[in-house]
Amino acid sequence: MDKMPEEVKAVRRLLSRDPSDELYEISQKLIDDTPDLIRMWNALERRKTDEDDLWVWIFLTAACRASTLPPYHYISASDRRLLADDIKFYADTLSRKLKINGLDVHLIFNNGKNYNGIFLLEDFEEPTQAGFIRDGVKKVKISKMIEGIAKRSQRLIAEEPLSGKAGKNVKAIRFIRLMAERNIRRYGQPLYNVIATAVNAIFEISYLENEIIRLISR
Repeated sequence: MDKMPEEVKAVRRLLSRDPSDELYEISQKLIDDTPDLIRMWNALERRKTDEDDLWVWIFLTAACRASTLPPYHYISASDRRLLADDIKFYADTLSRKLKINGLDVHLIFNNGKNYNGIFLLEDFEEPTQAGFIRDGVKKVKISKMIEGIAKRSQRLIAEEPLSGKAGKNVKAIRFIRLMAERNIRRYGQPLYNVIATAVNAIFEISYLENEIIRLISR
């Protein structure tokens, strides 16, 4: 009978000590001594390379990300376009309002003894501001930051690779497709059994391998 790989058990022990870790919840679902999960981890272990000493952490991280996507991944393509347009409009509006009304200020990060963290430069007295400038503290205009965040958001929304559709098991289906793409890049094949075991454990459903194949190819 197959046994859980020692590296997997070691990761489980480490994560069990820290429930605040972002991988704690996914580890509770995927690292269990059930026959299916043991087979899944053994299948992954067989594909690791000699240099692949983080393979357990890498798989848990991939599964965590694919199962907890931002909400925009689950909306339709038309709604994503509207979202991108809204973000640009409100970002442009706020940036312009700050600029024309003299409310634009500089965000700084200082790693010092008296001031350690993120601050607004203009909130300090003039001598302190001058000290920051003299010391070469990096600064960025709030308007510039808002515009940058908006552009990044638009890029991520545009790059979203799979069409989002509302419906039953939408999160599970998107997990399946993302993990298939990930497995193909890493292993050269989707690993249908691995995906079926993982998605069933995470979402508490019961997909069979042939259903996984159908969902990936659709």
